[in-house]
Amino acid sequence: MVSVSPDEKASEAGAFAKEVRATFPVVHDVKLSLHNAFKVEGAPTNLVIDRSGKIVYSKAGEDVPSLEAAVAKAMK
Repeated sequence: MVSVSPDEKASEAGAFAKEVRATFPVVHDVKLSLHNAFKVEGAPTNLVIDRSGKIVYSKAGEDVPSLEAAVAKAMK
């Protein structure tokens, strides 16, 4: 799992990671390079990428059950 932050300042992304006690990397992407590469349109957007590098799930908004199911399926 990786979180990509478009915050203008890296310190804001770092503060968020501390606040939620992130146990995963938080990448600072002020130029929106990753957002554009993966065609992210909203926040939060969850992507599940399988071992071959293919996006197998993409959904804007919070839907934890669907996300968990997609991750479980991709890890098989």
